[in-house]
Amino acid sequence: MTDYYSENTTEPIYARETHLPEELSALDKILLISDDQVMMADRIQQPLGYVFTALAIPLALLNVTIFSRREMRCATGAYVIALNAGQLFYVVTGTIDVIWGEAFNKKFRQLSWCLYSQYVTIYCGLLVAKRGSYVILCLASVERLYAVIRPLHVKNFFLSKRPLLCVLVVYAVSAVWHVYYLAKSRLVMEANPQTGETKCVIQRRDLYLKTKEVNDAIGLSARITLSYISLALQLLMNVLTVWALRRHNMAVRHVQSSTSEEAKRQQERQLTITLLGASACFLLLSLPHAFYNVFATSFPEFQPGKKYSNLYSVMGKCTYNLTVLACGVDFFCYLGLSSKFRNTLRQVFLGKKRSGIQESKNRTSASDVS
Repeated sequence: MTDYYSENTTEPIYARETHLPEELSALDKILLISDDQVMMADRIQQPLGYVFTALAIPLALLNVTIFSRREMRCATGAYVIALNAGQLFYVVTGTIDVIWGEAFNKKFRQLSWCLYSQYVTIYCGLLVAKRGSYVILCLASVERLYAVIRPLHVKNFFLSKRPLLCVLVVYAVSAVWHVYYLAKSRLVMEANPQTGETKCVIQRRDLYLKTKEVNDAIGLSARITLSYISLALQLLMNVLTVWALRRHNMAVRHVQSSTSEEAKRQQERQLTITLLGASACFLLLSLPHAFYNVFATSFPEFQPGKKYSNLYSVMGKCTYNLTVLACGVDFFCYLGLSSKFRNTLRQVFLGKKRSGIQESKNRTSASDVS
């Protein structure tokens, strides 16, 4: 079946036999992981995966709820909602897939579970939603960079005027770009010659075999463009935004402005810094999985069923857990860096009246201190 932790698909493997030479090189001794070590790693990573999932889902829902409030509505907020919605869909579909597989497919693979895994978890979640969310965050970083460089013209910027349209176009393009996956293989029920169990396995379609080079080229272009280039551009946008912020702060240091203009400038600056922190955390946790996919694609020895397949399995589950954690960790960035986010969160849980009382108390205490 398909490897849930990577973006590479393989044929089903019923048994794995590895014939190793008696004399192992120093590299082999390091990279060869025994089945017992894999089981030990699974005992550690599986509970961590459940904890990260239980943490990521409610935090992503909180992000969507907070940024959907009227006081938080802006172009950047729309991109944050779309990002969290895509990541949330990716995590939820993957979690259902794992629970369904563990609970009901210990001895056999049901056709319904295989259909869900192939077309919902992988196509909709892993390919369309996850890769689309990379592009969404890249667009948000571009919009914030433009807001720093040309603050007076940002309202007329297309990414600021039509964020919803940009989000819909990104996910639509991602869905169309990955249509090749739907025509790539089919699911059939097949008996295992070793155990006699009937399992659902993947078989390549004749159309795919006739146009294999074209389909593989489309898949590679989608992976490179939507995943690797998007992450690289996002990193570049963050560096340029930091540079632009420093220049902007030096330029306006000696400029006289009204109180309202200064407050608006501080609000935009805080929003930019908040998105910078959130995107930096997202990059830090998402890049290992991207490197893992590049590594597995470039070195066939690390793919399932090959020489270092056990190391491949451990790396895949570890980096997958990091991507799950990336779906909710940005909540703490918003909470720590944005006072507006904290006030809105307080209103959601305490109500508008109690939040207003608390805010007035904070102003009074601040004035007493001053």
